[in-house]
Amino acid sequence: MRHRIAIALFLTSTSVLSAQQSRIRFEVSSIVDTSNSEISQVIRLWENYLNSKPDSSYINPCWSESEQLQYNPYDLVPHTWWGISLYVWLPRCKTNVLSVSRIRDSFVIRTMFYNSTPKDSGKVNVISIIQTGARLENGSYKLCNVLPINTRYWKKEQVGSIKFVFPPDHQFNRKLAERMSQFTDSLAAIWQMLVVPVDYYFADDIDRVAKALGFDYWPSEGNRSGPRGFVDSKNRIIYSGDSNEWYPHEFVHIYINPLFPNAHSYFLEGYATLVGGSGGQDLLWHLKRNYEYLKAHPEVDVLTFKGVDHWPANYFIGALLCKMALEKGGLPTIRKLMTYGKEDDDLYRAIQETFGVSKEDLDDFLRKKLAGYATK
Repeated sequence: MRHRIAIALFLTSTSVLSAQQSRIRFEVSSIVDTSNSEISQVIRLWENYLNSKPDSSYINPCWSESEQLQYNPYDLVPHTWWGISLYVWLPRCKTNVLSVSRIRDSFVIRTMFYNSTPKDSGKVNVISIIQTGARLENGSYKLCNVLPINTRYWKKEQVGSIKFVFPPDHQFNRKLAERMSQFTDSLAAIWQMLVVPVDYYFADDIDRVAKALGFDYWPSEGNRSGPRGFVDSKNRIIYSGDSNEWYPHEFVHIYINPLFPNAHSYFLEGYATLVGGSGGQDLLWHLKRNYEYLKAHPEVDVLTFKGVDHWPANYFIGALLCKMALEKGGLPTIRKLMTYGKEDDDLYRAIQETFGVSKEDLDDFLRKKLAGYATK
């Protein structure tokens, strides 16, 4: 799902520094007014930051100190949705500053990370286009996240431990918000955890939320409709689109993912789907939908099936495994599943030791269990 999309794009750019001076291939579009001293200063700051090992853990003099104290990781865009970091592409791609815009007392830098296709083709493979802010802090410009800038007119409502942040054209549903708050309280109680503060950004379109965060383009843009989201569990921020105040799936990740950083995605996504649903639908809906397809296609491997509704097997089969684990040994068995590791061999070992099913017999086992739950 995370792939690069080839688009036709003609670039007119000028190099800011020579290759000998910069480890990254940093360019600025010729339409950016670099004769403006503030814009030039902001661009140089951004380039210095990208060359400063931005994924390293240290106080970075290029970034807002207040945000470095507020967030970890503090640079939200490259560390949200991407898994590891967008910046892992830096040594292997080109970086082009498309525009620098002033918004009130801040600047917003739009940057494209891309790879060129064969010479003179006129095409590039775009990895992402992101926004990064810059503002004065203690007399000098520092980089900052654009999320506060882009949501400056959004409404905010605090209900329990959750701060709901949403566009001004949305009518806040307090009843659903209270239901969401009660769900998180219950989840924390079941796992014997403290309730934690969460910032929940949502809108009628996931792309609208992604753009508010700072994605002008991300590889998952468009593609499908329906409720979906992503989570920054370290900073306890949830982003959701085509949804409303009720979206429990991502809240499960906020609480469970930090407990088991090495858990396999089948169990993390599976448990979140089991107790919080996926895409606005509960587990039974997913089981029924996929069972009908898999029943008609015996040649498909259940464990690697991409799903009829773009919700792959780690969601609904992972949830089925978690449901069986709960029925077998309760929450302690779920905890045990989460400890086996991230690799596929760890997944097979967890299933073997928990359910007594070998890798060779797994497809037949899952089909029978799927039929049993989906046809009840």
